[in-house]
Amino acid sequence: MRLLCTAVLLSITAVANAVQFVDCGSESCSIDSLDVSNCAADAQSCDFPRGKNVNMTLKFTTNQNITSLKNTIEGYADGIWVPFSSTDACGSIDTSCPIKDGVTATYSLSIYVNDGYPTIDVKVRSEMKGNNGIDCACFEMQGAVV
Repeated sequence: MRLLCTAVLLSITAVANAVQFVDCGSESCSIDSLDVSNCAADAQSCDFPRGKNVNMTLKFTTNQNITSLKNTIEGYADGIWVPFSSTDACGSIDTSCPIKDGVTATYSLSIYVNDGYPTIDVKVRSEMKGNNGIDCACFEMQGAVV
Protein backbone atom coordinates (compact mmCIF):
# COMPACT_ATOMS: atom_id res chain seq x y z
CA MET A 1 0.00 0.00 0.00
CA ARG A 2 2.82 2.41 0.89
CA LEU A 3 4.50 1.70 -2.47
CA LEU A 4 1.24 2.41 -4.33
CA CYS A 5 0.77 5.74 -2.52
CA THR A 6 4.36 6.74 -3.29
CA ALA A 7 3.90 5.88 -6.98
CA VAL A 8 0.70 7.94 -7.19
CA LEU A 9 2.34 10.94 -5.50
CA LEU A 10 5.35 10.75 -7.81
CA SER A 11 3.15 10.61 -10.91
CA ILE A 12 1.13 13.62 -9.71
CA THR A 13 4.34 15.55 -9.01
CA ALA A 14 5.73 14.70 -12.45
CA VAL A 15 2.84 16.41 -14.26
CA ALA A 16 2.14 19.18 -11.77
CA ASN A 17 4.09 21.89 -13.58
CA ALA A 18 2.20 22.34 -16.88
CA VAL A 19 1.02 25.96 -16.90
CA GLN A 20 -1.41 28.01 -18.95
CA PHE A 21 0.06 30.18 -21.67
CA VAL A 22 -1.03 32.10 -24.75
CA ASP A 23 0.64 31.43 -28.08
CA CYS A 24 1.77 34.83 -29.37
CA GLY A 25 2.61 33.99 -32.96
CA SER A 26 4.40 30.66 -33.32
CA GLU A 27 4.89 30.02 -37.04
CA SER A 28 7.51 27.38 -37.72
CA CYS A 29 6.78 25.30 -34.60
CA SER A 30 3.80 24.32 -32.49
CA ILE A 31 4.03 24.49 -28.71
CA ASP A 32 3.14 21.18 -27.06
CA SER A 33 3.61 22.15 -23.40
CA LEU A 34 5.21 24.61 -21.01
CA ASP A 35 6.44 23.57 -17.57
CA VAL A 36 7.59 26.07 -14.93
CA SER A 37 9.24 25.11 -11.65
CA ASN A 38 7.18 25.53 -8.50
CA CYS A 39 4.04 26.35 -10.48
CA ALA A 40 0.85 24.34 -10.04
CA ALA A 41 -0.74 22.40 -12.90
CA ASP A 42 -2.85 24.66 -15.15
CA ALA A 43 -1.91 27.68 -13.06
CA GLN A 44 -3.08 31.00 -14.47
CA SER A 45 -0.12 32.78 -12.86
CA CYS A 46 3.22 31.58 -11.49
CA ASP A 47 5.30 32.98 -8.65
CA PHE A 48 8.88 33.97 -9.43
CA PRO A 49 10.69 34.13 -6.05
CA ARG A 50 13.42 36.76 -5.80
CA GLY A 51 16.89 35.38 -5.22
CA LYS A 52 16.09 32.03 -6.86
CA ASN A 53 16.15 30.41 -10.29
CA VAL A 54 12.95 29.78 -12.21
CA ASN A 55 13.27 26.77 -14.50
CA MET A 56 11.17 26.58 -17.66
CA THR A 57 10.84 23.68 -20.07
CA LEU A 58 9.17 24.22 -23.45
CA LYS A 59 8.25 21.21 -25.55
CA PHE A 60 7.63 22.04 -29.21
CA THR A 61 7.30 20.36 -32.62
CA THR A 62 8.78 21.88 -35.76
CA ASN A 63 6.76 22.24 -38.96
CA GLN A 64 9.79 23.13 -41.09
CA ASN A 65 13.55 22.64 -40.96
CA ILE A 66 15.15 24.93 -38.37
CA THR A 67 18.82 25.87 -38.70
CA SER A 68 19.18 28.35 -35.81
CA LEU A 69 17.21 29.55 -32.78
CA LYS A 70 17.54 32.67 -30.66
CA ASN A 71 15.35 33.15 -27.60
CA THR A 72 14.42 36.55 -26.18
CA ILE A 73 12.57 36.96 -22.90
CA GLU A 74 10.93 40.17 -21.79
CA GLY A 75 8.51 41.19 -19.08
CA TYR A 76 5.55 43.56 -19.24
CA ALA A 77 4.86 45.50 -16.06
CA ASP A 78 3.52 48.95 -15.31
CA GLY A 79 2.74 49.52 -19.00
CA ILE A 80 6.16 48.81 -20.51
CA TRP A 81 8.03 45.83 -21.99
CA VAL A 82 11.43 45.34 -20.36
CA PRO A 83 14.05 43.10 -22.05
CA PHE A 84 15.32 40.39 -19.72
CA SER A 85 17.55 38.04 -21.68
CA SER A 86 18.52 37.01 -25.17
CA THR A 87 20.34 33.72 -25.81
CA ASP A 88 21.27 31.22 -28.49
CA ALA A 89 18.62 28.57 -27.82
CA CYS A 90 20.33 25.78 -29.78
CA GLY A 91 22.64 25.06 -26.84
CA SER A 92 19.70 24.46 -24.50
CA ILE A 93 17.67 22.06 -26.66
CA ASP A 94 17.70 18.30 -26.19
CA THR A 95 18.45 17.88 -29.90
CA SER A 96 21.11 19.83 -31.75
CA CYS A 97 20.50 22.45 -34.41
CA PRO A 98 19.62 22.07 -37.20
CA ILE A 99 16.27 20.50 -36.29
CA LYS A 100 14.37 18.68 -39.03
CA ASP A 101 10.73 19.26 -39.91
CA GLY A 102 8.36 17.22 -37.71
CA VAL A 103 10.80 16.72 -34.81
CA THR A 104 9.63 17.24 -31.22
CA ALA A 105 12.26 19.01 -29.12
CA THR A 106 12.57 20.29 -25.56
CA TYR A 107 14.07 23.67 -24.69
CA SER A 108 15.21 24.14 -21.08
CA LEU A 109 15.93 27.51 -19.53
CA SER A 110 16.88 28.67 -16.04
CA ILE A 111 16.34 32.34 -15.18
CA TYR A 112 17.69 33.96 -12.02
CA VAL A 113 15.21 36.37 -10.41
CA ASN A 114 17.35 39.14 -8.95
CA ASP A 115 16.88 40.07 -5.27
CA GLY A 116 16.60 43.71 -6.31
CA TYR A 117 13.47 43.24 -8.42
CA PRO A 118 10.33 44.74 -6.89
CA THR A 119 7.39 42.54 -6.00
CA ILE A 120 5.11 43.03 -8.98
CA ASP A 121 2.74 41.23 -11.32
CA VAL A 122 4.33 40.67 -14.71
CA LYS A 123 3.46 39.20 -18.10
CA VAL A 124 6.37 37.17 -19.45
CA ARG A 125 6.95 36.75 -23.19
CA SER A 126 9.40 34.23 -24.58
CA GLU A 127 10.01 34.55 -28.31
CA MET A 128 12.20 31.94 -29.98
CA LYS A 129 13.08 33.02 -33.51
CA GLY A 130 14.45 30.67 -36.09
CA ASN A 131 15.42 30.97 -39.73
CA ASN A 132 15.21 34.51 -41.14
CA GLY A 133 13.78 35.88 -37.87
CA ILE A 134 10.56 33.84 -38.14
CA ASP A 135 8.92 32.97 -34.82
CA CYS A 136 9.44 29.30 -34.08
CA ALA A 137 7.73 29.38 -30.69
CA CYS A 138 6.28 32.39 -28.90
CA PHE A 139 4.35 32.29 -25.64
CA GLU A 140 3.12 34.67 -22.99
CA MET A 141 2.28 33.75 -19.42
CA GLN A 142 1.26 35.59 -16.27
CA GLY A 143 3.55 35.69 -13.26
CA ALA A 144 4.42 37.60 -10.13
CA VAL A 145 7.82 38.49 -8.73
CA VAL A 146 7.52 37.62 -5.03
